[in-house]
Amino acid sequence: MGGNLTGGFWWRESINPNYGHAYRVELVFEEKKLQKVQILKNPYWGYFLVLDGIVQFTEKDEFIYHETITLLPASLLPFLPEEVLIIGGGDGGVLRELQKIPSIKKIIQFEIDLTVYELCQKYFSKISGDFSDPRLNFQIKDGLKGLQEVSSEVFDLIIVDCTDPIGPAKSLYTYEFYSLAYQALKAYGVFIQQASLPAYFPNILNTAYFLAKKVFPVVKVARTFVPSYGEEIAFLVATKEEKDWFHPKQLFSGQYYYPALNFYYFTLPKSWLSLMGEDKRLTCK
Repeated sequence: MGGNLTGGFWWRESINPNYGHAYRVELVFEEKKLQKVQILKNPYWGYFLVLDGIVQFTEKDEFIYHETITLLPASLLPFLPEEVLIIGGGDGGVLRELQKIPSIKKIIQFEIDLTVYELCQKYFSKISGDFSDPRLNFQIKDGLKGLQEVSSEVFDLIIVDCTDPIGPAKSLYTYEFYSLAYQALKAYGVFIQQASLPAYFPNILNTAYFLAKKVFPVVKVARTFVPSYGEEIAFLVATKEEKDWFHPKQLFSGQYYYPALNFYYFTLPKSWLSLMGEDKRLTCK
């Protein structure tokens, strides 16, 4: 990896007006087109990608996020996945994890921001999947528009690796988007989407969960802790049928993920259940 590094300085990721995360960084790249894109370098975290002021991933711990959003839904399938849709994921991390699954026959990917894709190929090539894979149909396209063009019940997995619902990702957290995703998913398939950090941005999970529940008969929320985020990140997991959430049918093993983690992923703190309106189902004996 390379780049013309400027002098070191303290950069702050602003979570809200009264709280943030500070990093001693060198600026590698900065540009604002569709969204503000920064690539920074820190002695501890390595190179990391920032979109509109929010850290998307770091070299040091990106595998936690990418393995979770890929291997967790794949583990719930009754058969190994063959056809997959990725929405977002221009950094190539989800693609990398899918390419480790030999059964994959076809991958369609809609990425809205060409700049993100090109920069990640330049600065994060070591952690990216292979975009020259003949099984991959990669398109620079808005995910909602892309879904409008696909056939019904074609995907085993739909993986939405997008930013929070600000800027270009707003359309990916709508009733229309979830309805189109439902139509494109096979009867036994699994849909997953990152739903931000409930401790910091509770409205994102709350809104997305209730919108998805209007469309999918089964909606779960999974969680995992990513150190560079400073908190647990939420994932919407939606299906057309119940799954054995704690006992995966497909057994994968990664640098972070292994099958026993499913119990942790789907065991939520009461504060999250309250946010989802599910705390009333709890009983204490």
